[in-house]
Amino acid sequence: MYVTAHRVRTPLLEEGINAYLYAHGGSGWKMPPDPEVEPGELVNTLLTVDAVGGNLVRSYLDIVAPDGLWWSELRPRFMRFVSSMRDSSFPWSRVVDGCLFRVGMQQQLAQAWQRELAHLYRACEMVHHPA
Repeated sequence: MYVTAHRVRTPLLEEGINAYLYAHGGSGWKMPPDPEVEPGELVNTLLTVDAVGGNLVRSYLDIVAPDGLWWSELRPRFMRFVSSMRDSSFPWSRVVDGCLFRVGMQQQLAQAWQRELAHLYRACEMVHHPA
């Protein structure tokens, strides 16, 4: 799976977080595929603002993991990723136990990065487990 959340600002200055979930199918991998090259098949979206072109991405969280991985198994990996990167400047990128995590954000958001990352993570979780 590839799940991603973006805080975007529209040309009309509306702002929100959009999230997308892609599936890769049953195939396993030794290293997670690059989501820019192999995003998978789009299976769910969570849109809070128009997804038309021209939106400015202010922050993002990308997670690439095997499709069958439970979210409860993903969370500790994500926490290890954050712990290992917390003293680094953005963007962050690292593979942890076969899962790829990437985070980036504008400087204004990076000043309160924990809160911003929590918003992005929650959007990823919501698109992965729709109510």
